[in-house]
Amino acid sequence: MTKNAQIRWDDLDCVLAVVDHGSVAAAARALGVNHATVLRHIADFEARSGLRMFDKTTRGYRISPDRRAVVEAMREATEALGHVERLVESARPSTAGILRLTTTDTLAQYVLPPMLAEYQHDTGSAIGILAENAHLDLARMEAQVTVRPALTLPPEIDGAKVAYLRFGVYAAEGTDGEKWLGLAGPLGRTSAAAWMRDRRYTSVAQAESFLVLAAMAAAGMGKVVLPNFVGDATPGLRPIDPAPDIAPVPIWVGAHVDFSRSGRIRRIRGHLEARLATHPAFVPI
Repeated sequence: MTKNAQIRWDDLDCVLAVVDHGSVAAAARALGVNHATVLRHIADFEARSGLRMFDKTTRGYRISPDRRAVVEAMREATEALGHVERLVESARPSTAGILRLTTTDTLAQYVLPPMLAEYQHDTGSAIGILAENAHLDLARMEAQVTVRPALTLPPEIDGAKVAYLRFGVYAAEGTDGEKWLGLAGPLGRTSAAAWMRDRRYTSVAQAESFLVLAAMAAAGMGKVVLPNFVGDATPGLRPIDPAPDIAPVPIWVGAHVDFSRSGRIRRIRGHLEARLATHPAFVPI
């Protein structure tokens, strides 16, 4: 590192993402940015440091063996900075700053707004909703609280399982019974997508959002697997099979373990856990 070089944390994030995922494209998907952004941050880091970090091969980007120590130091630095940020956040007064909550687009659309409106009315807290079907990294302070369906949570997330999400098969009247809509992107890793693969259903169109899939199905493009609360609420759709043998998925409310002492994180978690556990859209634990 040259004497006057400055470390930029976004550069480190991009270098580490390429190391972990093996390619610029995969790193960009994991970080939620475009390909050019990752390349720019890598180039910026290499220019400031005077170090060439990667060898480009036919199998992707490979870290040079003599740069392993630098990579581990980067990882330790970003983890330490994240720990400091989370402890600072945990010590904030109960109404200071925006509470950022990450959830799926379907929960953000159909379920959470009344609960969050009630919480905001009672506490005066400012709330930001990040509707992402891909999991955000709570360790990097992209959000403080997560509400989402998942089979399990990573070990750094302290979470409570509050209810179960069930799926159904839906279609518009007159839809060709042989046409299916596929689940792409993060939805391709769900139990609903696994159920389709097990039956070798092929899709005529795909989308990465249940909201988009519901609109496509309502337009007559094909049958689709949807969370029941989405399919039942979408005009023009009717249940073809309201209870297929798709394993129900737990819904979790969680936060990073470093927030365990934060009063405002515990308060919003308790509020959401209580409301979701009794919500009519879900199956109780």
